Formats: sequence, C-alpha cells, structure tokens
Amino acid sequence: MLRFPIVWISVSWLLTLSIGRAIGLYETPPHIIVFMADDLGWNDVGFHGSYQIPTPNIDALGYNGIILNRHYVLPSSTPSRTAFFTGLYPIRIGMQGDGIRGGEPRGLPLHIKILPEYLRGLGYTTKLIGKWHMGYHTPQYTPLHRGFDTFLGFYNSHISYYDYRYSNQNMSGYDMHRGDDPAHGINREYATDLFTEEAIRIIENHELPRPLYLQISHLAVHAPLEQPADEYNDNEEIQIREPNRRKYAKMVSRLDDSVGRIVHALGDKAMLRDSLILFLTDNGAASIGRYRNWGSNYPLRGTKYTLYEGGVRGVAVLWSTRLQKAARVSNQLVHISDWLPTLYSAAGGDLKDLDEIDGIDQWRVLSEGYGRGRDTLLLNIDELAKTEGAIYSRFKLLRGSVDNGYYDGYYGDSGRTLETPPYTENVLKSSVSQSITYHLGGPVTQPSTMLQLRQDATVQCRPNISYYHRHVFTTCNVTECLFDIVNDPCETRNIAEAYHRIARDLDLYLEHYSHILMKQSRVSVDWLADPRRRNNTWEPWMNSGAAVYVPNTAAVLGNLVYCVHISIIFVSMLFNTFI
Repeated sequence: MLRFPIVWISVSWLLTLSIGRAIGLYETPPHIIVFMADDLGWNDVGFHGSYQIPTPNIDALGYNGIILNRHYVLPSSTPSRTAFFTGLYPIRIGMQGDGIRGGEPRGLPLHIKILPEYLRGLGYTTKLIGKWHMGYHTPQYTPLHRGFDTFLGFYNSHISYYDYRYSNQNMSGYDMHRGDDPAHGINREYATDLFTEEAIRIIENHELPRPLYLQISHLAVHAPLEQPADEYNDNEEIQIREPNRRKYAKMVSRLDDSVGRIVHALGDKAMLRDSLILFLTDNGAASIGRYRNWGSNYPLRGTKYTLYEGGVRGVAVLWSTRLQKAARVSNQLVHISDWLPTLYSAAGGDLKDLDEIDGIDQWRVLSEGYGRGRDTLLLNIDELAKTEGAIYSRFKLLRGSVDNGYYDGYYGDSGRTLETPPYTENVLKSSVSQSITYHLGGPVTQPSTMLQLRQDATVQCRPNISYYHRHVFTTCNVTECLFDIVNDPCETRNIAEAYHRIARDLDLYLEHYSHILMKQSRVSVDWLADPRRRNNTWEPWMNSGAAVYVPNTAAVLGNLVYCVHISIIFVSMLFNTFI
C-alpha cells in the first residue's frame, strides 16, 4: 500500500543534534557519500576478476568494506534513480520505462518525498553533483526544489564531457547548471574532473559537526566516448587493442581517480572516520546499440535496457568504519530501492518517519553480516516494451525482450589475461588504501585476503563458452524464462518446466504487481523546450503552475486493493520447497 505524504516541516539540524540521535555507540550521524556511476559494466572493475582496466580505488573500498555481489538496479537511468531516491518500485508512479528525454514535460511526481528531504529532517546538509535526469520542465522538478541545498550538474541523460552540450530531435544546447542558473563560465574542463573538484571544495568548506550528504552522480562512463586529454590518463597499464574500448578504459580510470581524490579529501578534513561511502552504477554497460560505450558485462548476459543480469545486476560496494563485519563479499539480495531506508537507518532515523515503500532497511544485515534481508524483488514491469521480471531466492523469471532480442546476447571483453600485473600492489598504493592507513591508522585488508575476496566476487560460468555468441541463446521473447541465477548466473538454461511451481508463483507475483502498476505517461517532446529560445541552454520552460504529469487515481486505489494479495503471494513462496 502506497501512502502519499502530507506537508513536511523541516527541523533545524541544531535541534536534531541536540536530541542526540545515536547509531549504536555513535553520537553523531555519519557523513554519507554516494558515488553513482553511469552505465558502468560488471566487468569494468578489478574486483570482479578483470585485469583489463585498473580500478584500485574502487577495489580498495570493496576490499575494506563490502562487495555487494547481488545488487540489483533498473535497466536504465531514470527508473534506477527513481528507485534510489524514493525507495519505491518505479511502476508505482509511472516511472518504469525509458529515461526522460530532453524537452519531455514529465518528471518524478512532486508529491513523492525523496532521500535528501528525509535526511534534511535529521540535520543533514545535502549536496548533489552531476546528473539529475529526474525532470526539469518546471522549476519545482529541479534539485534545489527536491531537497538538495546545492547543485552543480546537468538535467538531461548525458552531456559531452568538454562543452557540456546535449542534443535531442534537432534541438541542441548547453546543459550545466549551478543551482537554478546556467553555469556558462566553466566550459572545457573534463566533466569527471569538474565534478571531482566541486566535491573536494564542498568537503574542504564543510562545517563540522553537521552531517553531510554528498552525492556525486558522475556522467562517467556514459557515451559519448571522450577520454581525458592529458598525459596522466595515458595509462601504460591499459593495454587494449580496440580503440573505442581503450578510450572507455581511460574514462573508467579517471572515474576511479575521482573516488581516490574524494576519499583523500575526506581524510584531510578529518571526516573519513565518520563517513559511510556507497559506490554503485545505475545500470549495466551499453556494450552495443544506443549510446554504446564499449563497456563489458562479461560473463553476464545482456546489456543496459534488458532485465538479464548484464543489465540489472550492478556493480556496488559499501564502506564505513561503522560496518561491524567488513572485508567480505555479500551475496545478500539487495535492491536499489533499499538504499533510502538503509541510509536513513544508518543515519539514526526512525523508519516510522518514512512513507510506505518497497525498499527495506538492510543496515544491520549488511553491517553485522547476519539476519534476514529480502527473498524477493521486482525487477521491473514495462507495459510498453512488454518486458517484466522478478526474483525469488535463487530463481529469476523473465518475459519479453527489448528490440526483438537485439540486446539479449553475451557481449564484452573478458578482461582475463595470461600475464598477471601487480594487482594487489596497485590496490595497496591507491589513494583509498593510503587514506585508510594514514587517517584511520590502518591496517588495510592484506593481499592474500584481497585475492580471496576477488575470487569470491568473480562470476564463474560453465567451462565451455561456445555459447558466448549472440545467436546461441535461449530467447525469452516468445516464452517465459526461469533461470537459477546462483548455479547458472549467465542465464544459459531455461528451467521453467522443471520448476513449474516456482514459475507459477512468480507468475502470480508479477500478475499482482501488474495491477498496482501506474501506466507510463506517454508525453511527446515539447518544442517550446528548444534551447534556442533560452540562450541555447536547456532550462525549465514551463511556469511553476504547470502540471503535466498527474498521478493515476485508479492506480493509487489499486495499491490499496492489491497489498493484501501481494502478502498472500509472499507467504505462499516462503513455504515452497525446492526440488
């Protein structure tokens, strides 16, 4: 059942701190730093077994924190960010389809309260850097009106890395904003570096002891392929023959450097000990097709846009000194909607403050390494693309394919090489490892443990990889597919007939969520949004009173009716026994 929030009144951070909400033995809430990469592939970080692209800083966070090996996202940007910010499955509010296009008059519904607004109530100062992609047709949909105190970034799905331009349907314009205003004075600085330096400035100027929520939603590594133009990133360790893949690798390397520099800044500001750092991607790599970036989801099947593992099983790590059990790989099922209640709980918030959501609080499960998390999750239902999927324990049910199965194969470099570089040495020399050692007194996770964690986090598929070609796979476009994603993570064998009870229960699960679904708003691009009307800049083009996106009343009532039915399905699934 989905409730809609009433008027919310912010309480000053001084009052919050005086109340003394504590997290266990901690007297103050943690600083929360979120790195959200864009279109980063499963195999484009070192801790999943690839030697191809060095990511020592991201790897160090994982090895000293928790590598989340079953972390699920949505298949594209806007739905993933919707789930992250709201704690809701996007189907509840009609945000489950394609990302918002430039000039499309829709956005995250204004009646939905989102993460930075909740954290403000706990006394946090809230900062967003980078990508928004949650709507901007009227000013109320933009970050400063959705709970963020400051914003430097872009509104649309992507921009060029040096001149910050976005183009859509013969409309093209500048898209970089500071607060509510265009930031025309900062052209030609590589976007990854621009956002990194802004984050460092925020950290350096932060007033302690007020808790900080800082989200760096990088443009990297979304297309277009534009590598940093300097000697630093001409990394000798990146030895890739394919020129586009090599450009992509250098973009990933600069993203990794961003993580190291920002963690170092937290250490210098004496904030690292009290920080919680989350690194995640919004979806899998766009290995082929639209907005191709040459990322690799190897050995997982599918890409961005699909509900196969390559599209929705996303890279994610969590680090904090407050994790009671760290330096491990977690196979706990985690959904991106879980971060709102999990971060709120870690910040000392009372979960009763939250509106009813789909995400669950996983802080104690992740921190302590035991307890019950979630057994089921909805991957998505897209009524326009006619795709849907859900997971129950080790089983995953899928129906439908995007673009007649074009994205459903196996793509991307393996990243496995015969020659082993000094992998653990590079991780130990990283800014993250050195910051942990210098500012926290160490020690960091040792090489032997790193290698074991790396092995544990590497997906292994059947030895015979002759199936690793696009035209040799089971299609789910005509019939539904059931996969055992623990024993067959590469989704090579449809076992729906062998496990018909599980398939039936997941069918019912999807059917009931289909009744809760609010249909997507089919809104055309508004030519009044053309940047040529506004100094060649993408900006809100409707007045504050405009309301194009209106919740579907019938769907809201459906939430009430079907809540009971969903509970029945949960109970039924828990009592099933696996054959």
